Amino acid sequence: MIIYGTRSTHLDSKPLPTAVCPHCTTKGQLTASVFSRHVHVFWIPLFPAGRTGVFECQHCHKGFKKKELGEDGKREYKNFNGNVRTPIWKYSGLAIIALLIAFGIYSSSQNNAKVAEMVTKPAMYDIYTFKTATNYYSTFKVANVFKDSMYVNYNDYEVERQSGIYKIDKKENYSDLIYVLTTAEIADMYKNGRIKNIKR
Repeated sequence: MIIYGTRSTHLDSKPLPTAVCPHCTTKGQLTASVFSRHVHVFWIPLFPAGRTGVFECQHCHKGFKKKELGEDGKREYKNFNGNVRTPIWKYSGLAIIALLIAFGIYSSSQNNAKVAEMVTKPAMYDIYTFKTATNYYSTFKVANVFKDSMYVNYNDYEVERQSGIYKIDKKENYSDLIYVLTTAEIADMYKNGRIKNIKR
């Protein structure tokens, strides 16, 4: 279950020297407090989602909304609010997501480079993940390697997604029948994007 929602935190408070209390008309007793709301997932802040100003008179202790203030109070609050900075930690969720994406891109590029090299240097027991002619995913295992070809055993099963290959990559799922794939055929499969991964 994903736990998500919004939370508010207090950023700063400051007296408004020239503002007049809408209730008791006392001048200089209003205190403005700025609260920032942020979206969170599992209590990790993702990004800010707006601010709220809360006002209290220190003389009569009554609270107010921004729209209830006079022009002097609204002007002072605007200046104050403009100088209150949103803490960087409120963007920590976005930073984590960005790092995960960057790591995923880096890992993918590293894996692509590894596969490109392994295609040219096959070895016995390599397991190739490939896209079938029917747009499913399966594997074959290298049984032997020769100068310009290799013997392989195909997996008897297919899956709809590449991420599900682990479900069928089991010893008992590989056929005992031997098939021959030439080096040129392997190169063509890789060039056309059909070879997705090689496990050694």
